[in-house]
Order: sequence, then C-alpha cells, then structure tokens
Amino acid sequence: MMTRHLARRAALLVAVTVVAGACASGPRETAAVTPEAIPALEAQRAQAPIDPSINLKLARAYYAASRFADARAALAVVLTSQPQNSEARAYLGLIYEGLNQFDSARTTYNSLLANKPSRGVQKLLQGRLALLAQAELHYTARQALARESLLVKTPPPGNTVAVLPFRYVGQDTLLKPLERGLAALVVTDLSQVKTLRLVEREQMQVLLDEMHLGASSRTDPSTGARSGYLVGAAEVVQGQFQDQNRAIRLDASVVRATDAGIAATGSGSDQLAQLFDIEKQVVLQLLDKMGVTLTPAERVAISERPTKDIQAFLLYSRGLQAEDQGNYAAAAEAFSAAAQRDPGFSAAQQGAAQSGAAQSANTAPPTDIAPPPAPSGGEIGAGPGGQLGDGINNTVPGGGSVLDQVGPANPPPDPNRICEGRCDGTLSGLVGTLIIIIHKP
Repeated sequence: MMTRHLARRAALLVAVTVVAGACASGPRETAAVTPEAIPALEAQRAQAPIDPSINLKLARAYYAASRFADARAALAVVLTSQPQNSEARAYLGLIYEGLNQFDSARTTYNSLLANKPSRGVQKLLQGRLALLAQAELHYTARQALARESLLVKTPPPGNTVAVLPFRYVGQDTLLKPLERGLAALVVTDLSQVKTLRLVEREQMQVLLDEMHLGASSRTDPSTGARSGYLVGAAEVVQGQFQDQNRAIRLDASVVRATDAGIAATGSGSDQLAQLFDIEKQVVLQLLDKMGVTLTPAERVAISERPTKDIQAFLLYSRGLQAEDQGNYAAAAEAFSAAAQRDPGFSAAQQGAAQSGAAQSANTAPPTDIAPPPAPSGGEIGAGPGGQLGDGINNTVPGGGSVLDQVGPANPPPDPNRICEGRCDGTLSGLVGTLIIIIHKP
C-alpha cells in the first residue's frame, strides 16, 4: 500500500543533518522513532503539551504508524513555536502525502525550494515533487474509477481529447516502447491546436494501469469511450502500429466517449527513419476528419520534430516506459542516452533531470531540506527562548492560522484535470501552508 511505502521511506526523506543554529531548540534528533514509542511519548506530552521536542518525536512515531492525522496535529504544535524547524517541515510534506493532500504537500516542498537551498537539496526536493505527481495521478485514477457510475451520467466537455498508448503488434522488443513515445508525440501535436484541450499522457497511462486492462483492450472502442468519461475527455485517440518488411504502419481512430462511435480515422506507413512523417500524416488526417481547421501557425507547430535522431527517440520512448513503471534509474539512463545522441532534444533533457531527481529522492537521504538558518543563529522571528514574539503573524491565504491550515483536510483534487494549449504537468489552484514571518519592531 502507498501508506506503508511512505512509512518505509520516512528515514530517507527526513534524515536531515544538524545545521548549527538552525533551530532555537538546538540540534535535531534524527534517530528512528518507532510506533512502539507512542505510549511513552504521549505520556510525556501529557506533562508538557506544547513542548516542541516531544511533539516532534511523537509526530515521527505517528508517521511511522501511518497515523497521519495525529502526526499533523503534533506538528502543528511544533511549527507554532518553531516555524522554520526543517525536520518538522519535511515531515509535514510527507504527512500531507499520506493524507492524500497533494496540493498541500506540493506547497510545502515548494516553500522549502523557495529558500534557495543548495543544488543537491534542490534536486532532492524536485524529485520529491516528481514522486508526488505520480502518486497523485494514481490516487486520482482510483477516485475516478470509484465514482465511475456518477461520471458516466455527465457527458465530458466538448473539445477535450485524450490519447491512449498505442498498441504494438509485433515481436521487436526495441520497438515496443514506441507505444508511449507515439502517444506522447500525438498529445504534443494535438496540443498545438488552440481549440482543443488535451489530457496528459501520464494521466491516461496511469488510468489504464489502474484499470488492469490488457494490450488488446486499448484498441477497443468501448475502452476508449469508458476512459474518456473517466478522465473527462469527449474524444479519445487510440490505435496500433506494426513493423512490416522494415517499414512501420500506424493506424489510429478517434472514439466518441458518448456512444463509442468512430469520429475519425487515419493511417500511414513508411520506413522507420520516417516515423515522424508517418505520425504527422496520421494526426493531420484525424484533425481533418474531426472538422478542425488549422491556422498556418498551428500547422507549422505540428510539423516540428522533437529530434532528428530516430534512435534518440527510441531511447526517449524507453525512458517513458521505465518512468511509467516507476523505474526511475532506468528512465534517467535512457533519457540521458537520448539527450547524449541529440543534445537539442529538450524533452529528453527534461526527462533525464526529472527521473534522476526522482531516483535520488527515492533512494538517498537528503542532507538538508530546510532554508538557511537565520543570520543570528536563532529561530527566524523568534522571541526570547526561541518562542515566537507577539509580533509574529502565522497566516495562510484566506485568513486563519497555521494551526487552521494543518487541521482540516483539503478536498481531493479534480480527477478531470486537463492541460490546455500545452501539457506541462502544471496544476493550478494550489492550496497549502504559507507562513508569513514579520519581525517584531
């Protein structure tokens, strides 16, 4: 389960080394705190309810026991008196993940990034964000499947398009990763059309993974229609490709989610070296039969190639496959190899950086994920004895205190998240903890 996996990674993600003077309460204790320690720690807290050290230890123990709500409440006490306590802030992000409050977790990690930590720490935080995005996609897919009976009663908004991974009909294992690569190409090209809104490729892939469908089902119109409702797409592109006598043939169709009818078809074939020409030909056929009139600028944008090197694209597709499977080490290696073959292949460069960061965050303990300590060596904005002075205003957007923010659960994200114009994985409407520190005069 995801919660158990998070708990196993607790030591890795918050094993922060001591930074002199970073917290007014002194050096952090990073030794493991197990669930078995909870009764004793609760007894200690009963004697000193607002002691930050005790509450932090208790939060760590609660987290190890997957008692995320209790851990969050304990951290609220810590962060009230020590808003810059790096270990508490790191645990807060992890706890938000355990509670499936992805926007709040993202905001917490971004707040640590905003303090411009070292390059190595930035990489770990970026990796944490990449892992978080993947976890959110799986959670959203499961939520959509749980609400499927309700979703099918509401037609998806018009002009929304999703692209299923293509099915490879053949035996060449080197070509199979193109299932993802071709889908990514089609999503990128269709996203150039301003009148269309595209569902992220990753969102569709995760949905199929959660549906546990076989490869043959991906070309079934009923699968296209069903997945369209689940992700909020009115039309779904699906298809297959095969290699025949050293040539590639690509066939695609557009399925309406409302009735599983075929709205458009397209096909093309040529040598593997002309793979991009084949894909562009099919996309233009689909758009024409969908009744979409392209502007000259949109037609030029669709004609752009991600790389001139087909072998680089095959490596990139292999990276997508490994990344979808959670093998970030293999993904980073494949993306890096693609970027090495073509240094101008920006998608490969970005994939290598993201997968490398995710691999680091998944396996290596960060050394410091906190903002730099205050110049005075004490807690930023702290009063005598490390306590917050009367001039501190711990607020969050919309009013309220940090205690309010870490209390009630945020609503789950919208499962019908789409990208408009371009697909860059960006989420809007982030909700999370913003701590504003004002020095007392």
